[in-house]
Amino acid sequence: MYNEIRVFVENKPGKLWKISNALGEAGIDIINLEIADEGQFGVFKILTAKPDRAKKVLSDAGMTVAFNSVAVIEINDQPGGLVKLAKALEPSGVNITDAYGCILERGKRAIFVVKGDNLDAIESAARTAGLRPLDSLE
Repeated sequence: MYNEIRVFVENKPGKLWKISNALGEAGIDIINLEIADEGQFGVFKILTAKPDRAKKVLSDAGMTVAFNSVAVIEINDQPGGLVKLAKALEPSGVNITDAYGCILERGKRAIFVVKGDNLDAIESAARTAGLRPLDSLE
């Protein structure tokens, strides 16, 4: 399992700059970023190789930050790469509640980030399919 960082912000201009600037000045690389609009407020979902440090940097900058446990599964970056994971998850009966992905090396490696009602079962299904759940992004 992995700690995705969630930053809760008021839905106003400048929030992307404030978050990316704070992390950039601290030398923290953003691997993936997703922004969810929740009306008056928004949620930034951030993956970084240094989640503990990123959480501290953002908290020290006055932002509301929390960890969210997710499964990060390495898949092949090729057509049908996600099918292997999806097929493995199907018989497990796990409900996927949130997911997104990004390419780490074009044509080679990608990651798929999954939130569901049983992260252990998600990681187990991935291993059974010959995929690798990650606990580090360094």
